[in-house]
Amino acid sequence: MKPTEEKPAKIKNPIIEKLLKLKYRINDAFRGDGSYNYHDTKTDKDYVMTLINDIRKHEFKTLAPEDGHCCNGLWKKYE
Repeated sequence: MKPTEEKPAKIKNPIIEKLLKLKYRINDAFRGDGSYNYHDTKTDKDYVMTLINDIRKHEFKTLAPEDGHCCNGLWKKYE
């Protein structure tokens, strides 16, 4: 039997994983009880998606302090 070729594992970026969880939490909050405003959640989600796209494009390894502070505020807002 011929051995199969193994594909290299994708390197996961923990920053992107956390930002994706934040994006999903914003989505869940908007779809949940409806107490969140569409404009606010859309703005917050667009901000998180911009961060994700920038990190993927430029392969950043760390998040800027001001972005981290803003994301921490979003985590608290959408608890």
